[in-house]
Amino acid sequence: MGSKTVYITSDHNGNAARAYLCRLLARLGHNPIDLGPDYDTKVDYIDYAQKLVEHLKPGAEDVDAVGILICGTGTGMCIVANRFWWIRAGLATDRATAELMRQHNDANVLVLGQWRTPLGQMDELVQTFLDTDFEGGRHVARVRKLGEFL
Repeated sequence: MGSKTVYITSDHNGNAARAYLCRLLARLGHNPIDLGPDYDTKVDYIDYAQKLVEHLKPGAEDVDAVGILICGTGTGMCIVANRFWWIRAGLATDRATAELMRQHNDANVLVLGQWRTPLGQMDELVQTFLDTDFEGGRHVARVRKLGEFL
């Protein structure tokens, strides 16, 4: 799989994972774009999720870019991201989920919870998410329907 632009952000509860994953992404040959926040600032996860999804909006310069959102559990970030019709965000805590969200849902945002997922396990989740392609086929019509809700 080729190099991808990966927008990544967190709230203050995901700072350690964000720093760790930025280094991992660079080592894997991807282009991580860290959208913050500063590491010593408490922030509202809603603001940072919205900041990331705007970079993935249709018509964006890099149409193959994906995103990674991190907060304490991942739940808040996932809720916010999926309010935007062009986003298909999934919370992954295991390899199979990271793979299936790409294969069946063409997910473009991986959501992680720093409190619930060890950093070493995040390596596998991120690599699986980035290395897995959308299967297309019977899933295309379903993915299209997702954009019709909002």
